[in-house]
Amino acid sequence: MRMGNDRFDGIQAQTGMSPNLLTQRLKTMEDNGLIERRVFQERPRRHAYCITGKARELDEMMLSLRLWGMRHCGLDPEAEGAVTMKHRRTGAVIGSDWQPEEEDLPFTFSQVETRVNPAWAAERAARAEAFATGRRIQVSKRTPQKMDAPVALKAENGKRKARSAKLDSASLKD
Repeated sequence: MRMGNDRFDGIQAQTGMSPNLLTQRLKTMEDNGLIERRVFQERPRRHAYCITGKARELDEMMLSLRLWGMRHCGLDPEAEGAVTMKHRRTGAVIGSDWQPEEEDLPFTFSQVETRVNPAWAAERAARAEAFATGRRIQVSKRTPQKMDAPVALKAENGKRKARSAKLDSASLKD
């Protein structure tokens, strides 16, 4: 996939999806020809998920969504974003007002050099570690990210089970 998250564990740590939901989503994307699964390790057998040409056709639309979000979603234009994109041919930083030049159409992200900014890279590493160890992390208020979703969901599910167990035992008494 993009930005170093092409393996199941990395994608799961960053999205906070449950393993079942992530498996289902990746399978759907694979069935629709958007990604390919490639073996990167035999024992145990593990896969990387690679974007296909079909998915790359969406790059121009994805760029449009990114630029729209930068303009209209209340991001501080002075703050450093999570990712800095620089157009390889022109050297221009891709900001909220950037548009590809005629010779760069159709646009693809292969035309872009991407750099994950240090603060966000540190947060991603902390998320991956927390996910692997099952503990919560506090995320900087500068980013729109929230608490580690899988851990929060586990706690919620545990509470729901406890509540439903109390209800069941109460209903048995009546």
